[in-house]
Amino acid sequence: MTFRTHPVLAVTCGLALAAAGGLVSSPTDASPAPRKAVQRLETTLRPSGDPDGSGEAHFTFNQARRKVCATVSWQHIQRPDAAHIHRASDGGIVIDLAGSVTGGSRCATGVSKKKIGKILAHPGRYYFNVHNPTYPAGAIQGTLHR
Repeated sequence: MTFRTHPVLAVTCGLALAAAGGLVSSPTDASPAPRKAVQRLETTLRPSGDPDGSGEAHFTFNQARRKVCATVSWQHIQRPDAAHIHRASDGGIVIDLAGSVTGGSRCATGVSKKKIGKILAHPGRYYFNVHNPTYPAGAIQGTLHR
């Protein structure tokens, strides 16, 4: 059996492949993937003051809307009266999320995009702390992670 290639067909196929190759970008010239509108972090809360306290917290970060929300659950601690994301380096409060434990708003608004970006880039440099009257420095806390 003999196969013959038609010259016009070969040129047409070659042009089609070349054009298709131009539509596929290589990893070196690809644009960075767009960021997700909402990113999530979480933490397991362990005793930081209250010896038998525990809990968990789940966060959503919306950099475009400058909004951070928290859903927090806890066990074996007195009713919380405050909650914050803190910098691990110096304990400074970065975002106040008291409403997430007091029945108020679960979200902090007007948070700077830069601040949200720093937390998302390095969540392990931040921790979430739940406070109450018995343990005003913190009853339970946990380091943020994906």
